[in-house]
Amino acid sequence: MRETRKTPGGILSRLWRDRRGVGAIEFAFIAPVMIVLYIGAVEMSVAMSVNKKLARATSTVGDLITQRSTLEKSDLPPMVNVAQSIMAPYDVDPIQLKLTGIAVDEDGEATIDWSWMPDNEGGRRAYENGDEVEIPDSLRIAGAFYVRSEIAYRHDMITSFPITGKTMTAIDMGKTYHLRPRLGSDLPCDGC
Repeated sequence: MRETRKTPGGILSRLWRDRRGVGAIEFAFIAPVMIVLYIGAVEMSVAMSVNKKLARATSTVGDLITQRSTLEKSDLPPMVNVAQSIMAPYDVDPIQLKLTGIAVDEDGEATIDWSWMPDNEGGRRAYENGDEVEIPDSLRIAGAFYVRSEIAYRHDMITSFPITGKTMTAIDMGKTYHLRPRLGSDLPCDGC
């Protein structure tokens, strides 16, 4: 009987019936998939939270500007602090804020009335006064005036996530809101 167990067929038969270590082998196959799913879920939930805060910051800045009846260039730099306060506890350094006054003429063409953004914003520039600008068709109302609040943000991921074949380390996000002035038909900015 012992001789049959030492034959190749006997050894294979014995290995086939032996169930010790099956859990370890199953764990070795399933663990990497579960770890990737867990990390992906964490990354996605954090990115969704950052995106939600970014939308709130962009909307709030625009809303605060449109509550004014007059506006000066010196009123705009504190808006960066407002956006940064809303984005906390996430990194506030990548916030790139741009505020713009847009006038729509009788033909429905939108042009820049004024534009501002903080200095040294990574090469980005404010719009040039008088330039035409694209706005949604639903906002092309003759004689309308809008304040455009834009924030661009680069969200650094917690981990490097190589699902797409390349390593992802950051996600570029951005939000834009168009709001009407509350205390008048337009909102000129002195010195912008």
